[in-house]
Amino acid sequence: MDPLLEQFLSEARENLAFIDQNIGEIGGDDPELLNSVFRAAHTLKGGSGIVGFESIKNITHHAEDLLDMLRGGKIEFKESMVEALYDAFDEVVNLVEAAEETSEIVDANEEIIQRIVSSLSAQMGKEIKSATNWELPFKLVSNLESILNVPMKTLRGVNSIKVPFKNSELNEEFCSNSNFYAVLFDVDDSCMVYGNDPIYTLSLLGDKVFGVFSCMSDENAKSVLSGTEDEEGLLLKTSIIAFIYASYEDIEDSLFNFIDELEFLPLDISTLLATQEGDTGLQIDSLKELSSVTENSDLLTIANEVKNSMELVGVDTIQYAKLERFLDIVGLMDESDTPKLKTFFQTLYMGQAYSQDISTEDEVSFDATVEIEEEKEIESESEVTITEPVDESPSIIMNDEIRTTVQTILEQQYKAVEHIESQEDLLRVSTTLERLRKFIPEMPHLETQDEIVSFLQLSLGLTDEAPEVQELKEVFKEEIDEVEIEPEIDPLEETGVIEKEPIVEVVNTPEIVKSKSLKIEDELVEKQKSVVGKTVKIDQESIDSLMNVVGELLVAKNSLPYLADNVAAMTHEVIKREIMDKYIFINRLSEQLQDLIMGMRMLPISYVFDRYPKLVRDIAKTLGKKVKLEMNGGETKLDKNMIEMLADPLIHIMRNSLDHGVEMPDVREQKGKDPVGSVSLNAYAQSDRIIIEIIDDGAGINVEKVAFKVLEKGLMTSEQIDALSEKEMSELVLLPGLSTSDSITEFSGRGVGMDVVKKSIEGFGGSIGITTKANEGTVITLAIPMSLAVTSLLHIEMNSIHYGIPMDSVSETVKLERSEIEYLHNEPFVYIRGDVIPLLFIKSMLNEDEMEDKPLSIVVLNIKNNLLAVVVNEFLGQLDVVQKPLVGIMEGHPLFSGTALLGNGQIIMAIDPLGLLGISQKLKEDIQVA
Repeated sequence: MDPLLEQFLSEARENLAFIDQNIGEIGGDDPELLNSVFRAAHTLKGGSGIVGFESIKNITHHAEDLLDMLRGGKIEFKESMVEALYDAFDEVVNLVEAAEETSEIVDANEEIIQRIVSSLSAQMGKEIKSATNWELPFKLVSNLESILNVPMKTLRGVNSIKVPFKNSELNEEFCSNSNFYAVLFDVDDSCMVYGNDPIYTLSLLGDKVFGVFSCMSDENAKSVLSGTEDEEGLLLKTSIIAFIYASYEDIEDSLFNFIDELEFLPLDISTLLATQEGDTGLQIDSLKELSSVTENSDLLTIANEVKNSMELVGVDTIQYAKLERFLDIVGLMDESDTPKLKTFFQTLYMGQAYSQDISTEDEVSFDATVEIEEEKEIESESEVTITEPVDESPSIIMNDEIRTTVQTILEQQYKAVEHIESQEDLLRVSTTLERLRKFIPEMPHLETQDEIVSFLQLSLGLTDEAPEVQELKEVFKEEIDEVEIEPEIDPLEETGVIEKEPIVEVVNTPEIVKSKSLKIEDELVEKQKSVVGKTVKIDQESIDSLMNVVGELLVAKNSLPYLADNVAAMTHEVIKREIMDKYIFINRLSEQLQDLIMGMRMLPISYVFDRYPKLVRDIAKTLGKKVKLEMNGGETKLDKNMIEMLADPLIHIMRNSLDHGVEMPDVREQKGKDPVGSVSLNAYAQSDRIIIEIIDDGAGINVEKVAFKVLEKGLMTSEQIDALSEKEMSELVLLPGLSTSDSITEFSGRGVGMDVVKKSIEGFGGSIGITTKANEGTVITLAIPMSLAVTSLLHIEMNSIHYGIPMDSVSETVKLERSEIEYLHNEPFVYIRGDVIPLLFIKSMLNEDEMEDKPLSIVVLNIKNNLLAVVVNEFLGQLDVVQKPLVGIMEGHPLFSGTALLGNGQIIMAIDPLGLLGISQKLKEDIQVA
């Protein structure tokens, strides 16, 4: 797996777990919880952008938008938002799991993604545009002056790139090619707190960045420098403008964490020359001589003339600022564009912002002041210019091109009017329409939003015609019938006067990491998945402690050669003492090492618990039930391997609780219960074991129905059932092949499940218990060891062969005389403190000759609350060993569970107490039969 992808998946798991635990509370009174969920979603979006996981990026982008609108108070919280967010992040979990299984990025089912995005957008009150219509992928700068009036000294001397005098239409082709952009970062005081470093992300673009301008308010600068309120220097609040020459795709790949908050201004020479800094209105006649500078001159000559002229101009004037800007960007110009500078130098002396005069040249003008006067033009995205006549006639005769342009502007303003949120937005639209009065003299005076909407609807043929617009409709009739107008960008939007309507869809970029197409289904997948990733996070303190112990072990190792060199001069007692000293020292270190490594293997059980909220939601939705899941004790730690083994049994139990336990909402209401059922997962440590409780408030187990099924299947006799206690009756559901479900469903009715759970739990040394009450619920309790990595064994010897019995099954060891053995129905037993305990002689494993005339060595085992006394030849002590499972032909042996090595290299066989109990009768006969 790609290391970057592996790291992302690991971090994604943590963020998804946090999100899943807290989404349900985002509608509460804790704003910090909402902020935390937003930060986790933001991190997910950023990480997915780094590795090119477009499906996750798309989902989290819209989920983040919803959370951001909630925390900003832009929309009211609704319960339906929680469900929409759950669905979104559940799909992210599916994608993460699929990537973990395939070790590659996967593509989601587009229908699922579209459904999720539509659901999230609906919660935000947005509409999803058709994916077939291309839209501008970035937001245009709303305040042009914020870009054009900043110093551009960093561009001076740059001649490695050439910028066109006037950009072409802003379309898909434009964005796919490398162009010169000014990118505005509005860094708020939480930016760095969320881990978003704008300077670092800009560095990812390398030499594509040709300058950075940053501005910070005096108040914020003082706060940052003092460090009184922000010791870590994270609460920055500044504005950054980066000048970048690249394609939009390149910029998006590097600035993925900011891309939705950035504003873009595509730059060309005419735009860069349009600075408005400095005093205006003062004419400087001495600059008139520059009007002929472009004739038969190259750029170097023009630049020298400009430098000479600047000595005669005051530094506070707009003329000085424009000449200085020319020198800043002259390296970006192409020699062929020199004639196009004529208008710039001809109007320079007037002391006004630059605007190219199209009456003298064939170029489209860029009016930086964004004022449409009678002497200036309205331009469309297709570069069609509309030149007004010199006379003062009240209206203009429109040709086909003008009609198309005006029609397009009306359509765009109709879209913009739907998103009016303030008086300023309304003023933008009304001002734009007022500028069209020369072309539409019949336009009424428009003040309110309703008047604007009514006029636009009538103009565009979206409602019945009114007498005052009949003539207008006749003017546009031909174009409406015959011309199909493609959505374009308003030239007024390009200059920043009219804000483009919010962009909902994200333009997909090619994946950075090669992806493999994989359809992710909605239904539950039975295939087993890894609960814990391949990597485990270890804190620095544990690593430091580990290094200290390793250092001491090296010292102990290096001391052994010195001991070997001095052995010849030592007596036997001295050698023994020295070796024992070394043994004690190394033993202490090995115990410390074992404890440290065991601690590193211990992980919180939340690795298991965090998967069940989604499982519960899916199953409850399928069954038509309402269920609330509560989880406690997720911080309780278990060995990594135990967590893996525990995952599947818990899934079976959870399904049974939801299917058999929790009733349908209408049934619960009839019983006087809350229609929303409750399932609790609790974990806590008890001695050397972890206790896990699965509690539901459902119908409970119908023990009579269970008993009838047991009798029906012949699993027990009626006499045996009558002798059972209440708790034992509840645990009849653990018998193999038993199902109380009347019909086979996706989750039950096949006669498998709880017996598999029991076998699995007992297989790794655990136990399961069930208590239930009719109409009150059921409690299933699991008691499992913390770890299987190191096992404590009672070391015994039988017929010169070494065996081990797990210490957690050993009740006690005793020595008894043969005379103390009693018999009942020819079966031996012993009395120990009033308990009658069956006695097991494993004749074929014992050396009976050694036992003559000696007290019997007996191990008393407690196996599932059943006492069993086993005769052995000799007790040898207690051992802590790393037990290895049996493989090959020995795998699944009924008596032995594994092997370990003694210090002398001899093998010790670990006896399985459950197996011992199960085949105890056979063991009395012959080992081969057993």
